[in-house]
Amino acid sequence: MSEGFRLGLLGCGNRTRALLNALRWDGFYRVEAAYDLNPEAVKSLTEFYGGTPCATLTELKEAKNVDAFLISLSPLAHADALREMIPLGKPVFVEKPVAFTGKETRELKDLADRYHVPVQVGFMRRYLPLSLEMLSYINNNPTGRIFSTDCEWVHHGAVAMHYNAYHRPDNFRTKVSQIPFHCCHMLDVMLLMNGPVKSVTSHYRKEINLSYPSPDDVLSTLEFSNGSFGRFHYSSVVYYNNANYRFNCENYSIILDLLETGLKIYRKPRFRTSEVGPDPEHTDEKFESFYESMCKPKVIHDNIDHLLIANENIMYDFVKMVRDGVPPKADLAAAVRVQGLAEAVEMSGKRKRTILLDEDGVPLAE
Repeated sequence: MSEGFRLGLLGCGNRTRALLNALRWDGFYRVEAAYDLNPEAVKSLTEFYGGTPCATLTELKEAKNVDAFLISLSPLAHADALREMIPLGKPVFVEKPVAFTGKETRELKDLADRYHVPVQVGFMRRYLPLSLEMLSYINNNPTGRIFSTDCEWVHHGAVAMHYNAYHRPDNFRTKVSQIPFHCCHMLDVMLLMNGPVKSVTSHYRKEINLSYPSPDDVLSTLEFSNGSFGRFHYSSVVYYNNANYRFNCENYSIILDLLETGLKIYRKPRFRTSEVGPDPEHTDEKFESFYESMCKPKVIHDNIDHLLIANENIMYDFVKMVRDGVPPKADLAAAVRVQGLAEAVEMSGKRKRTILLDEDGVPLAE
């Protein structure tokens, strides 16, 4: 693969182009063949990036010299696409969500295991620079007891609701819930922060009468396998956008605000003296100001294009998987846990009861 490995593309839309562009000039890969239900999309992409346009999926599957496949379609089509491509025995990248239930995602993982095919999943938020900084800090600094992990994603959902309802009624966004489709990015990072979830209890509201399957608001309490608790909150009935995490453990607290303030790490004072001060008998006011001065956060914030860097990170992991045989960081086992958790969040709210998850992260049957 001295000239870069050769890609077969299943899906020729904007997301595929963004991924291709991430490392386009580095010689790691090149387009060999491409297929999409829209022939014009195939024509446009291959004219720009090269490669052979395919008229059918069968033609793509039979294309010679393809070393790996990249799948980026409507999320409703990812599971079926994976079933088609895994038996070909070549590494696969697939955009999120892999499927809409933990059980189906696990079936796809088992299929990939059977054919010994590595599959990378496009969970983008884990690849953002600030997410990587946070996860690196947690992994390299002892937490002590973990107390809680919170995750919130809220947005002005009326934009998507009204625009799609009146202008793009056939768009897939009117047919899938944001919890498994978009929030899976956020849930993936939450699981990386604190490990597997044992149970989910949700409060769920769905009152706005529009063709939009997402809940208006869902608030979930999570019990993690390590004994700590957490909270996940999604809402489309607010008038601002926010996406953030809060991680609280014995040795430090972390706030990651992906849209505004960046990453803040508040560290517990290292020693007894720096915790109580040189004179524990001084007034409460002085004690508080001294303690706060010792806990001032390390703040990381920058103005780089985080999405562009995330796409670079995603594609370089893909390169290492195909070229070097390095197992993907965002694999199908991670996808099982993520989609199982997303499923449990909605299932608990709709059924008004706590949902337990098995050791793989799949909601347990009643």
